[in-house]
Amino acid sequence: MNVHQVERLTAKSGVPTLKINDYYIHSKYDPIREAQQIAERQYTPHHAHIIFGYGCGYLVDALLSCFKHNEELLVVDPLFNERHIDINEKHIGLKIYESTILNNFEFYLGAVAKEVRTAYKTICLPNYEKLFPEDYKLLLSKIKDVQYRVLVNDYTLIRYARDWHMNFMGNLINLKKDANIKTLRQVYDCPVVIASGGPSLNKQLDLLKSVRDNIILIAAGSTINSLIAEGIEPDYVVSIDGGIPNYKHFQNLKLENAQLIYTMQSHPGVRDAFLNDCFVTGINGFDAVTEYMEKQLGIDLPVFISGGTVAHLAFNMALYISSGPVALIGQDLAYTDNLTHAAHNINARPIDDKFIKEKEAFQTEGYYGELVWTTKPFYSMKLEFEELVKLGNPDVPFFNCTEGGIKLEGFDQITFKDFVQQFVTEEKVNIYKVDRSEKLDFDLIDAIKQDIKNYRKLIGLYTDGLKTLNSNKFNTKFEQSILNKLDKIDNKIAKVLSFVPLDSMMAPIKMQVMRGFLEKENETVEEAYKRAYAQTETLYKKLLNITKFAKEYAEKVLNDFKEKEGEA
Repeated sequence: MNVHQVERLTAKSGVPTLKINDYYIHSKYDPIREAQQIAERQYTPHHAHIIFGYGCGYLVDALLSCFKHNEELLVVDPLFNERHIDINEKHIGLKIYESTILNNFEFYLGAVAKEVRTAYKTICLPNYEKLFPEDYKLLLSKIKDVQYRVLVNDYTLIRYARDWHMNFMGNLINLKKDANIKTLRQVYDCPVVIASGGPSLNKQLDLLKSVRDNIILIAAGSTINSLIAEGIEPDYVVSIDGGIPNYKHFQNLKLENAQLIYTMQSHPGVRDAFLNDCFVTGINGFDAVTEYMEKQLGIDLPVFISGGTVAHLAFNMALYISSGPVALIGQDLAYTDNLTHAAHNINARPIDDKFIKEKEAFQTEGYYGELVWTTKPFYSMKLEFEELVKLGNPDVPFFNCTEGGIKLEGFDQITFKDFVQQFVTEEKVNIYKVDRSEKLDFDLIDAIKQDIKNYRKLIGLYTDGLKTLNSNKFNTKFEQSILNKLDKIDNKIAKVLSFVPLDSMMAPIKMQVMRGFLEKENETVEEAYKRAYAQTETLYKKLLNITKFAKEYAEKVLNDFKEKEGEA
């Protein structure tokens, strides 16, 4: 550990300054003026500001005085680790941390990211990057990691919002023949192998075949095709992806033994590939949907951290259904051997310079410490995996047996052969059979009719909101009577929204409206009014649009179900 000598000196201006080893971290002439100049130069409106280095707290004071929009401020200083400096009493209560938190800094940024998404401004106290280069490098890396993840998640949210809603409605019909994942809670005590579709899966298939009857095999989504092509049918297939490309992996399959574990956001057509019992589960990020199912349908689903991809949910399913050890295979998250996927995956292709450029691929640490090519989405998945085990702290042994691809921190690495030798016995695993009484039962027709009724109410309320907004007589402010009417309308809207499954389509609208109408610098009263007016109008119009769509789609699903049941 480096030893840091801290000298407390008096600046020419008469206030304290600090010298660490051979470096001044504040001006030896006028530290307060220096801090003000840095703050004025670095302050960026509507960004979360992260200061590396606290010192005497001058920059904290200066930056806080610059804030105009209640921006977030986080401070990290390695000197707190050694108790060389103390926090000023007036700063107690601010988000000020030792550098020991940097290994888990993404958790501290998590709540901040909900508001600012990728908008961060990092400010380094003078000479701190020279005194603590590794800590500063780690800080920047963690911020970049969070930005990667948020970018990927935001893109997914915007891209699939409408698909997720349609899938939810389509899966309501599937629910009538399926069971709650709670049925499988800890019913096994055997080893679980999770097969993902990375290029490294190919070399594990022969060994996988030899122990097929002695393990629980879970396939992560489209990996099913690589397994079936080799004559391997898994016990469970996990599906979370809602797009048509995911459905195409399953559309020509008829699986007699495998059982599907799906979320309400998964493409409903995937269910048709399975002739056996299937199970539904909840995932985080769709709290309103989970609440809807419990309140309106009487279905209480456990909610799991999905990490945004099917492999993450498959990992959580393995921990949920069995008390045995877990092995990941084919979890490359990188282009191992210059390939995108395992053999027989319909998306498999070799990579070249053109592909690397198109995907904006970059190199990072691999399974064996080598450099491997990966992408922002893959890297985001890696980070989510690492966060899963940090947060969940599984109480069973879990291993990355991919033997290729990206390195997953927090996972022990052993070969798949070693995993089999250590944990797999010759005992055959018997697959749990669902009892008829364990199938889900609810009144689907009544539930959808109630949804349609609520959608009509919302359409009326949004229309009233737009009319009220347009009736404002002033050009620079809202009449108080208009504000009162809008408040009443918003309260009624909030009440009705709590009874409908619209959250997946509303989330990207809220995000875009929140970030798309930020207050400008030196905004006039008229500009502020026009911004607030446009923001409210945009919100009402977009919500009106998705509600009309939801009503029409609910009517379609209701008619489809009636025809299927012979009631039309």
